[in-house]
Amino acid sequence: MNPMVRRTHTVATVLVLSLLLIGCSSVSPPVEYYTLAPMPRSAPVVAAQPHFTIAVRPVTLPDLLDRPQIIVRTGETTVSVSDFHRWAGTLRKDFSRVLVENLNILLRDVPAAAATDDIALDPDVIVAVHVNRFDGRPEGGLVLSALWSIKQPKGKPGMAVRKSLIDEKSEAPGYEGLVAAHSRAVAALSREIAAEILGMKR
Repeated sequence: MNPMVRRTHTVATVLVLSLLLIGCSSVSPPVEYYTLAPMPRSAPVVAAQPHFTIAVRPVTLPDLLDRPQIIVRTGETTVSVSDFHRWAGTLRKDFSRVLVENLNILLRDVPAAAATDDIALDPDVIVAVHVNRFDGRPEGGLVLSALWSIKQPKGKPGMAVRKSLIDEKSEAPGYEGLVAAHSRAVAALSREIAAEILGMKR
């Protein structure tokens, strides 16, 4: 074989192998998906009267949080958006779902439902929540800041507007521990709302 041809063949082989190695080393890690979880069914039940119903309006979020990726705040004006750690569904819908489930657990004798459900077409109490912050911290944990209101329709007096600031620490490392802290923060907010509802209905 001509030495020049042999040298060209060798160079081409090395180039192909190098490209293959680069391709193997640049394989992205698998994407992990997470969902919020309601509080345990064994959570303490708040005493309630069984003769009223609750409608929970869809939770609203700022555009920064209303995305598939989990957000971690890295500074006063900077955030980290993880492409490999994502919410399994829409965060605002997941937040609303868990809030409704938590209220049903805390107020066991009082039906709570999303405002779009049939049970909530003629409610006695309407709950609305706007989340300002729901982002993690690099060292673990997160801050939940929310403005929420409770009102009674049908011309009944009584309306409460409250602001909650909940600082929840992670009990386990990584994103799994961070998402668990997210769920506990929603549970803490649910307890505050449940207590306010009972105070209003007494």
